[in-house]
Amino acid sequence: MDAFCKMNCNYILTSFIAAALFASCSDPEPGGRAMPEAGEYQLSGKVEKGPFVRGTSISVQPLNASLNPIGTVFNGEISDDAGTFNLGKIELASQYVRIATDGYYFNEVTGNLSTGTLHLVALADLSDRSSVNVNILTHLKSSRIHKLMQDGATFAAADKQAQKELLTQFGLQAHENTPAESMTITAGTDGSGVLIAISSIILADRTDAEITQYLSTLSQDLADDGSFTTSNMKTVFQGKSRVTQDLDKLAQNIKDRYSELGMTVAIPDLRYFFDWNNDGIAGNEIVDNVQVTLSQSEVNFGKDGGEATVTVTSNVRLSLEKFKDEYGDGNLDETPSDVMTGGSFFGDFFVETGNPIKCDYSFLNNVLSIKVAKTEKRSQQSVSIPLYDMMGVCQATVNVTLDGDPSIEVKLSDTGKQIVDASLSNFAAALSWMFYVERGYTGMYRYYDVKCPFTPVDNYNRSAFTSAYNAIARNANFIRAAPVPFFKLLNAITYTEMIDKWGSIGILETIQQDGMVPGQEPAEYNLRYLDSQLDAIESSFADRKADSQFTDAESAFNISKDVWRLAKANISLALGQYSKAQTYLQQIVDGRRYSVTSGDEYDPNDGTILHLIVPDEVMHGHTIGYYTYADVLLSLAECHIAAGNESMASPLIRQVANAKGISVSGNNIEDIASLRKQMFLPRYFAFQKRNNLGGYEMYQRLWPIPIDQISMLPGWMQNQGY
Repeated sequence: MDAFCKMNCNYILTSFIAAALFASCSDPEPGGRAMPEAGEYQLSGKVEKGPFVRGTSISVQPLNASLNPIGTVFNGEISDDAGTFNLGKIELASQYVRIATDGYYFNEVTGNLSTGTLHLVALADLSDRSSVNVNILTHLKSSRIHKLMQDGATFAAADKQAQKELLTQFGLQAHENTPAESMTITAGTDGSGVLIAISSIILADRTDAEITQYLSTLSQDLADDGSFTTSNMKTVFQGKSRVTQDLDKLAQNIKDRYSELGMTVAIPDLRYFFDWNNDGIAGNEIVDNVQVTLSQSEVNFGKDGGEATVTVTSNVRLSLEKFKDEYGDGNLDETPSDVMTGGSFFGDFFVETGNPIKCDYSFLNNVLSIKVAKTEKRSQQSVSIPLYDMMGVCQATVNVTLDGDPSIEVKLSDTGKQIVDASLSNFAAALSWMFYVERGYTGMYRYYDVKCPFTPVDNYNRSAFTSAYNAIARNANFIRAAPVPFFKLLNAITYTEMIDKWGSIGILETIQQDGMVPGQEPAEYNLRYLDSQLDAIESSFADRKADSQFTDAESAFNISKDVWRLAKANISLALGQYSKAQTYLQQIVDGRRYSVTSGDEYDPNDGTILHLIVPDEVMHGHTIGYYTYADVLLSLAECHIAAGNESMASPLIRQVANAKGISVSGNNIEDIASLRKQMFLPRYFAFQKRNNLGGYEMYQRLWPIPIDQISMLPGWMQNQGY
C-alpha cells in the first residue's frame, strides 16, 4: 500500500474512532487540556502563500482535544485577491479547528499567479484568537502540533513547541514568539520577513506539483521529532541559495502584486531572514556599508607565468570560499562560472600537449598570493578569484590572465572528431524530424499520415520531440563539462525549433545533476535565456563564408559566424523583435558571401549557410539546406514589412523569386509564404504563426507534448487543447 493510501485509510479510521468517542467527549482529557466546547466562534484572517485569489474555498473542521475531526464542517471563501476571509460568527462543535483551503496563489519568486492550486492548512484554538492567518508556516507545523497533542500536550504548548522547532530549521528561532497565525506578508514586520523568507525557500524553482509534494515531505519530517533530516536540510539550503541571489526582485514582485490590488506594502530587509553562512542563526552575518579595496584587481602574466600578490583592505571578514556547507554542495559551485578549470574533457577533445591554466592562490592576513605556471596553450586564458563575505556575497574579484603561446597548435583529437561527428549527426536527425513533421503539419507537403491536427499519441510528433531532446542531452553533457561554443550553438538552434513547435519546454543545461528533470518554462523565458547564451559566445566564431557542405569534423567545428547570426535572428523573430533580427540578417547580406542560386535548396550551393545530411530513418538519401541565403532575404523582407517598409521588402522578394523562376503576385507577405512553401524552406510554421496564416485554431499553434514524455516529466503540463 502506498503512502497516499495509508494516509487516507488512517484518516478514515481516525474519523470513525472520533465519531465513536464523540458521545464521551466530556471525559477528562490527559495533560489538563481544555475540553471541546461547542458554541459561536468569530473567525477571520488571510490565506497567503503569496495571497490566494478571490473565490478560493475555505473549510473549517471542528476537532476534539486530540485534534481528531468532530461535528459539522463549515465552508466559506476568500473575499478578495489579497487572500482575506471573514466568516463572521459560526456555530462549531469545538474551539479547536482545522482550517483548510485549496486555491491559486501569487508566486513571489516568479512574480506570477500559479498555474496550479495549493493546499494549505492551519490549526487553531478559537477560544484564544478570532483571527487566524493560513500560510506556509501554519501548514508546516500542523502535523507536529497534532503529534505533540496525541502525546498529551495542550494545544498552546504543542503550538509553541512546533513553532520554535520549525523556525529553528531556518535559523529564525529569534522570532518564535510571533505566532505564525498572526504573520502576514503585508504587515512590513519581522513576521512578514520570516513568512516571505521561508515561503520563498519552499518555492525556489519548483513547480506547483513539486511545491505540494515538498510541503508534505517537510511537514511529515518535522512531525516526527521536531527537526528536518540531513537530506531535507540540504534541500532547504539549496532553495535558500537560489532565492537569495536576487532578494530585491523578490521584494519588488510582492510590492508589484499588491500595487495591482490597490495596496501599498512595505517589505522588511529580507537579508536578515536568511541563514547565509549556515551557522543556524539568520542575519548575524550581515555588515552594511562593506568596504573592500584591492591593491590591484587585474593581474596579467606573459606566457611564462609568474607570481604576484594583491593586498586587500576590508572592514568585513573575507574568504576564498562562500562558507562550509555541511549538507553537501547544495547545487552551488564554489568556483565562479567564468573560471576556466582544467578537466579531462579538454584534454580528450583537443590535440594538445599542455594543460589548462594552472593558477594556485591562497588568502592569508588580507594578502592574496597568486602563482601561475607557464602556459601550455595557444590562446589566452583567464581565471577569476572571488573573495566572499560571510553572507556568501562576492565582495571583490581579482581577474588573472595568462597570455597564450602562438606557437602551440590546437586541433581536434580523434575523440574530439568523433564527438563532433556524433553531435552533428544527432543535430541533423533532430532538425530533420522536426522539418519532416512540419512539412506535413503545415501542408507544405501532402502526407497521408502527417497532417494537422496531431494527438498526444501521434508517433511522428513523438519522434520529432524525442529526437530533439536526444540531440540536446548529448550536447548538454559536454556543455556542463566545459562550455564549448560549438555545442551551445547547436543546442540553441534546436531549442528554438522546439519552442516553435511545443511552446513551454525545459532547458537541460540548467540542471546540475544527471537524472534531474528540467523545469518547464514559458516560451519567452526560454528564448531570452537562449538569446543571452548566444550573446556570451559571439566572439567564438569566425566571420567567414560558411562551408556549403561539411567535409570533416574540424571544418564543422570551426562553424561560421553567419550560422550564429541566423540563430540570433530566429530567436529575435520568435520574440517579435524584428528590428533586432533585421540587424543580424543585414550583416549577412552586407558580407556579400552568398547568392541565391537556381539550384534545389536540398543541394549545397553558394546560397547554403547550414547544410545537413538527413538520416535515412527520416528521408532516405536527402539533405537539407537548413539555413540558406534565400531564407535570409525572405526573413529580412519580413522584418521590413513589420517595420512598415514594404518598398524595401519587395526587391528582396523578387530577388529570390527571379533566381528560382517562381512568379509572385506583389502581395509581399503572401509572396513570402508562397516562396517558402514552394522552396520547402524550414521554419514555415513559425512564419505562418507570426503572420496569422495557415488557418490554425488557437490550440493548433502548438503541437501536443507526447503523452509518454509527459508521464516521464513530473510537473510538466500538456499544451492547452490536448
